[in-house]
Amino acid sequence: MSRQRKRLVSSIGEPVWSSLFFMCFGVAILLFLVAIEHQEWFSLKPGTGTAEAMSYASTSQNNRS
Repeated sequence: MSRQRKRLVSSIGEPVWSSLFFMCFGVAILLFLVAIEHQEWFSLKPGTGTAEAMSYASTSQNNRS
């Protein structure tokens, strides 16, 4: 492959990779901002009514609402 052809192929690929990188970076920032806005998404909750009752029974009387 000639030098000119290699240079042409590499010059086409660079903008694609840089655009892909910046797009992924922007999506990561967006996901981070959404995640810090909705902190309740990451709290653990009992999966069933039985688990919720057991969790409620194990807490002290002062912590119940």
